[in-house]
Amino acid sequence: MKQHIVFDSEILGLRKPVFLVCAKVVETGERFTFWHDKRGHTAKLEKMLADRRYTWVSFNGNNFDGPVVAAAVMGHDEEDLKRIAGSIIHDELRSWQTYRQFNIEFLDYDHIDLIETAPGVMVSLKTYAGRMGFPTMQDMPFHHDEEIDTPAKRKEVEKYCHNDCDVTEALFKKLATEIELREVMGEEYNMDFRSKSDAQIAEAILKSRVGISNQDKQVPTYVEYLAPSFIKTRSKALKDLIYAFENECFAINRGNGSPVEAEWMKEPIQVGQGIYKVGLGGLHSQHDKKLHLEATDKMLLSDFDVASYYPNIMMKAGLIPRLGGNKGQLFLDEYKTIYDRRMEAKRSGNKKVANTLKIVLNGTFGKLGSIYCSFYSPDLLIAVTITGQLNLLILIDELEKLKDVTVQSANTDGVLVAYPPAQRQAVLDVFGRNAKRTGFEYEETPYRTMAMKDVNNYIAICVDGKVKTKGLYADSGLMKNPTMQVCSDAAVAYLKDGVFPVDYIVDWDRPEDFMAIRNVKGGGVQHKKMELDDSWAVNTWKLNKKGEEQPESWYHGVSGKTVKRVSKPPPEEIYSGGKPFGRVARWYMTTQEMPPISYVGSGNKVPKTEGARVCMTLPDTLPPDLDIDWYVGEAHQILSDIGVQIE
Repeated sequence: MKQHIVFDSEILGLRKPVFLVCAKVVETGERFTFWHDKRGHTAKLEKMLADRRYTWVSFNGNNFDGPVVAAAVMGHDEEDLKRIAGSIIHDELRSWQTYRQFNIEFLDYDHIDLIETAPGVMVSLKTYAGRMGFPTMQDMPFHHDEEIDTPAKRKEVEKYCHNDCDVTEALFKKLATEIELREVMGEEYNMDFRSKSDAQIAEAILKSRVGISNQDKQVPTYVEYLAPSFIKTRSKALKDLIYAFENECFAINRGNGSPVEAEWMKEPIQVGQGIYKVGLGGLHSQHDKKLHLEATDKMLLSDFDVASYYPNIMMKAGLIPRLGGNKGQLFLDEYKTIYDRRMEAKRSGNKKVANTLKIVLNGTFGKLGSIYCSFYSPDLLIAVTITGQLNLLILIDELEKLKDVTVQSANTDGVLVAYPPAQRQAVLDVFGRNAKRTGFEYEETPYRTMAMKDVNNYIAICVDGKVKTKGLYADSGLMKNPTMQVCSDAAVAYLKDGVFPVDYIVDWDRPEDFMAIRNVKGGGVQHKKMELDDSWAVNTWKLNKKGEEQPESWYHGVSGKTVKRVSKPPPEEIYSGGKPFGRVARWYMTTQEMPPISYVGSGNKVPKTEGARVCMTLPDTLPPDLDIDWYVGEAHQILSDIGVQIE
């Protein structure tokens, strides 16, 4: 059975650079350190890379570590490696450009790069460390041009590099399901998908099956919309909206290839009692701010979602991308084949196949608006999104014509409906007629409680006790920075079980749930002390209208700034001490008085860090200075924001 080796590389120094590769065997925990200037190290690394018993795992290894390691194995010296690494970073070279520009031979080894497989876009490994609650968010202790000229400095670099290997290992384990699904797909399609995003997988499969190339891609100057035959309504307002969509020429942004929203689409529209914003994305209700609803024996709450909405729109409406010849129809046929296979696997309980094919279906839509994709189709993109919005608006219009039925919220692929039990069948009939006309399938989720800050941020308790959260209140994970998760969890506990926030928070003992992280561009620092500087002095004087002398300008002794004023300004806060920690901050709220976290470059305060203590190494137990009262207050604020009044 194959073993997996996570690895990372570093190159530091200017006059005399040093190059290091650190590696760790996931299955055994064995560690390796390869210094390029140490006899035999690079030869041993090359031998291990060629050993097919190992699969090497990196983060951004395809673009950075791979080419630099390949150059090192070829025999390039450290000065060359420094120049190659610098070009990759500063010129933002893709891997193929690096290999070609520096005449590097491609290194043939079994490799998985996690950067695309992980769900975030342009997310750093340090940020993922914070999102996973990794114990040590260590930053390189030296500038990349600082000379690593002592054994102690080398040890520090090794420590940092091995910590990155540990974070990569944690991310690799976190993505185990995604990688397994990609391996299953790879066997079926005879391709290696392990280092690809969902959208990249979809593009690779459809390009292969349909025979699409970049030459088939067409970039129009504008695109138009034509509603499919199943978009039917008696509402004059919605007929006018359909007419407006069909008579609009949507210009294409020549820079990124995306359709440009028409000016008239910025204004929300009213349908029934609700206000909605239409656009070239999804539908968003505007009337559901600070909304708290409880189901009763007199009023029910149900969320109705369309199953596989965008894929179904593409197939039911017969929308075909412009790919030249019959390739557009072949694309649609292949897409439908994949969809049918997924539905069959889902019905038979084959979750592995169903989930792999779901990747292709969802990833395809994500690529329609990308000018870099071979099946780039902005006309198909707007056809899907506009059709989806119109269908929901037609549903909303029909639902709100029923007595005592209101649509409380709507977003992209579903609506939240409040209705009396006597109207349940009438509500179901509206969805039934729509399903018969469109071919869409609707899935109902009955709610006991819905509490919303707005359409994108809410906490919902289902009738069966399950909890659904979105946006600010969703669980922290690879897609979301943690923001004191314990506070959102306390709000959920109150809504679900009536547990007061103070009781929930006092009993909670996981340090990571009291933490927040944030990217800090240019690096951050928390100073150790603050002093008030009152050293302004009068620079010049003038006479006012009464003939009295008054200061015309004041000179600040520390900053050297001269500012014209007629009165003495308040003292200036001067911060000192503290050690910079890098580009990602992690902190908790403390009872001790401390300066806020600041940006190293500008000195400006990092938002929401008043009363915070930086915490780059996660403690095993709750810090003794944890400000429990702050967390309780924040949980109360969350409940207030979602319209809940604590009794």
